[in-house]
Amino acid sequence: MDELQSSEELIFNEEQVKPILQNVVDEVLNKQPYDEDQVQQWVDTICDKCMKQMADLQKPYKYVVTCQIMQASGAGLHSSVSCYWNQEEDNLVQYFWPNEKKKDRNNCKMYCIITAVGMFL
Repeated sequence: MDELQSSEELIFNEEQVKPILQNVVDEVLNKQPYDEDQVQQWVDTICDKCMKQMADLQKPYKYVVTCQIMQASGAGLHSSVSCYWNQEEDNLVQYFWPNEKKKDRNNCKMYCIITAVGMFL
C-alpha cells in the first residue's frame, strides 16, 4: 500500500497544478488593463512564479511553462500543443484566463493561456 501511495504522490497531478496556474495568473493579471509595454514582464513573472511553485511540490519532474497573453480585440487565436512522451508518467495542464466562472469575464481586456508540462525524470 505504501508503494501505491508513494507512486500516486509522485504523479504530475492536474488537481495540484491547475490551482497553481490559476492563482498565479489571477495574482498577476487581475484588474490590470491591457498594456503592451507590460506584457513581457507579466509573461515572465507568470512563468517564473508557476515554475517555482511547481518545483516546490518536490516531485521528480522537469517542467516547461509557456504563457501567451493577447489583447481582447475580437481577433481569433488558435493554439495547439503536441508532445511525444510517456503517457503513464508525463502530463500537461492548460489554464485559460479569464475562465468561464469569472464574474467580469466579458469586461476583460486580455486573454491568457498558460501551459505547464511535467516530464518524469
